[in-house]
Amino acid sequence: MCSTAAIGPAIGAIGNAAGVAKQNAEKRKNWNHYLKVRERRWMQRRTTFASKKVQFEQEIDLSNIAAQRAYSTVDNKLNIARSQAILENQADFLKMIGDQGNIQSSFASRGIQGNSLSKMLVTNQSTFGMTQAMRTRGMIMAYSQAEKEKAYTRNQLKARKNRSFSKVAIEEVPDIAKPPPTMGSPGMALMLGMGQAVAAGIGGMDTKTMDAPTPSVPNVEGGMKTGTYGSFMPSNPQFGFGDASHNFMGSPYQGYY
Repeated sequence: MCSTAAIGPAIGAIGNAAGVAKQNAEKRKNWNHYLKVRERRWMQRRTTFASKKVQFEQEIDLSNIAAQRAYSTVDNKLNIARSQAILENQADFLKMIGDQGNIQSSFASRGIQGNSLSKMLVTNQSTFGMTQAMRTRGMIMAYSQAEKEKAYTRNQLKARKNRSFSKVAIEEVPDIAKPPPTMGSPGMALMLGMGQAVAAGIGGMDTKTMDAPTPSVPNVEGGMKTGTYGSFMPSNPQFGFGDASHNFMGSPYQGYY
């Protein structure tokens, strides 16, 4: 017969095992919720990054279009300046030819020849040359300014592309998941608790009862048979056990009970 000292530890062992199972269920629930939240965040980050890539491509296209417009504007201005210089050169050349004819007619009408006429013709040509030199210098300055404006446009284009690319330069990667929770072992908790219950039950048993001698009882043939008091049931017809020869009164068991 088990000692009552084992009942408490046994119930505690069952409770501990149930508590561990409940904690495992709660940990599993929280872990699944964490995985769902992490997955949703990752989907949001991927969607946002995809939108940034589309925006980056659009910004690059717009920047290239703006740069091409700036280049075209500079080239158009340069072409206009060059065309105007050509027209002005033609007008100055015609003016120079006309001036030379007028000078020669004027000097011829006055009868002047020689060095004086030559000086006037050279002066007229020198004036045309100075005009061409100034116009050439202006065209050189226009070409230089055009190159500066194009370089500025290229630098602005690079800066805009770099700013746009900085938004998508780093590819999105999923974050490192935290380690899963450590689950308890309900079976181990129950086994340890039951071991403590068995130890408590053994320690709470009465040593006198454990060391008591086993009584001997007479058998039917008149001898003694070793056993516990509950090992034999005397026959009694009124109880429906055995026959009349094994009655309490006058039976071999009379006087023992």
